[in-house]
Amino acid sequence: MAVLAVVALCCALGVSGASPEQQLTIYATQATYSLPVLDRGGKAYVSVADLLSPLGSSQPVTKGKDWRISFNKTDLRLTEGKDKGTINKQVVDLGGKVLLENGHFMVPIDAVLPLLGRLLNTTIDYHQAARRVFIGNTFTRFTTEYKNGDVPSLVLNFSQPVTRLDTNRDEDRGALFTHTNKTTLMFRKDPLVSDLKTQQFSDGAIQSLAFSEENGAAIITVTGNKHLQIIRSDDGKTITLQPQALDVSTAPIPAQPSAPLAEGQRHAPEFFVMIDPSHGGNDKGATFSGRLMEKEITLRLAREVRKELEERGIAARLLRESDIDLSLDRRAEITNEQRAGIYVVLHAGRPGKGVRVYTPLLPDAQQTQAGRFLSWESAQSSSLTRSQNVAHVVSEELKKRGLTVATMGVPLRPLNNIVAPAIGVELAPDENDLQSLESQKRQNNVATAIALGIVQVRNQTGARP
Repeated sequence: MAVLAVVALCCALGVSGASPEQQLTIYATQATYSLPVLDRGGKAYVSVADLLSPLGSSQPVTKGKDWRISFNKTDLRLTEGKDKGTINKQVVDLGGKVLLENGHFMVPIDAVLPLLGRLLNTTIDYHQAARRVFIGNTFTRFTTEYKNGDVPSLVLNFSQPVTRLDTNRDEDRGALFTHTNKTTLMFRKDPLVSDLKTQQFSDGAIQSLAFSEENGAAIITVTGNKHLQIIRSDDGKTITLQPQALDVSTAPIPAQPSAPLAEGQRHAPEFFVMIDPSHGGNDKGATFSGRLMEKEITLRLAREVRKELEERGIAARLLRESDIDLSLDRRAEITNEQRAGIYVVLHAGRPGKGVRVYTPLLPDAQQTQAGRFLSWESAQSSSLTRSQNVAHVVSEELKKRGLTVATMGVPLRPLNNIVAPAIGVELAPDENDLQSLESQKRQNNVATAIALGIVQVRNQTGARP
């Protein structure tokens, strides 16, 4: 473990009198980067080349007022003074006029999502107020563990290693500071997100935690009544906060050697559950009472399931965090590429009673298929028995909560295309009360049952079900 040097700032917020530069941060598999956001006539603008070049676009070609760039076999064209561009000759509304300054073409920040959405063939989540763009499910999440005692501590466990801060560098020094009653960690380089906004612990040295996002960064703020030292694990996946034993100006505590991992553990993939809120974007799914859409119900339920899993120490990811289009094949591809431990797709369907739990249904010929390579339609064949076990355990947990449950095998895509154990869970609205789908209590019951079932399966069989 290495103790991070912490700068004690005389201001509780640790911010100088000058306004910080406004930034937009992009998180993608190939790069994480920030670019300046400039005010032009009361409207926020960014450089198009700065936005696209780190993602692998070609060098832009400029001819007078016209600008062109190639990206993923698509052709983006912009013209100075115009409020629309074209991608492969299809018009894109930019939300404002294109500007040309010192050879740089600039577009309104409102154009970021439509441009990336058309140019990239993957999921994109845009936290607009915080100016953070997540490309392709590049999320890092964290759980908290408060330990009371003579020396209380707060342990933050991250799903991926977080960037090691170097307090000798100006850009990192401002990202980490402590004050008598407040300790702040800023994450600009890490795609940190959380459904947890605030959490209370005690009335002593460590009292509460708050998570927020602003100006292209995520911020964790811990309040208490003492200076806290911040200890980062060697693998970067754990940060521990505890009362400062020494004066801030003294030398850091020597690093504690961590126990070596067994050979089989070093490269073990992280277990996580991929939660798929079905439908999205133009695909509304079922519509209830003329206004309630299935795509909205499944996203709310998915967030509840993720919260319940993370509270029990199991990492979870959502295939979509917002209202976006995502094909069935792409959902399966992302799940398989990221090597999910379990896949759960959520639906809200035709009126009935309770909950339906689905398992993949493969033709007999595909169930027995063997060999090194499997067809796309039989990718599930090696996990079918485990999928049925997950479905059974989740069904039993649902029944414990007084819910009527029907379990069945169905050819529901993309279950057959998933390599990992895969199930579907569908809420059935009451025939006499379609609004029951919006019941928070009901969604909590279903989410808790799904989480407890997955915990039970994992405990029975180890890291991989």
